[in-house]
Amino acid sequence: MNPKYAVVLLVLMTFFMVSFMTNILGPIFPELIADFGIGFALADFFPFAFFAAYGVMSIPAGLLVQTVGEKKTMLIAFVLAGTGSLSFALFPSFTIAMECNGLIASRD
Repeated sequence: MNPKYAVVLLVLMTFFMVSFMTNILGPIFPELIADFGIGFALADFFPFAFFAAYGVMSIPAGLLVQTVGEKKTMLIAFVLAGTGSLSFALFPSFTIAMECNGLIASRD
């Protein structure tokens, strides 16, 4: 495979993963309410916390890029997101969901 095509494929896969993780909140939202028996006010906090993590993590992520470089930062971000996803899959509770929410959102 031509190296140029491999880079384009990597970029497309990265954007697909980021979009998938961000947009999965919509289908999960009704299930959070039903499975964990929470009200709408608490359930509304879940997407708010997800997007608030973008703002909280943007400056540290920028500093990390300057310190260790883009490739290592992306690797760290995807490991954090994977850890958050796996933790929620293994230990499904609302508390774990909120904690993993920050890990998953920190990958941006």
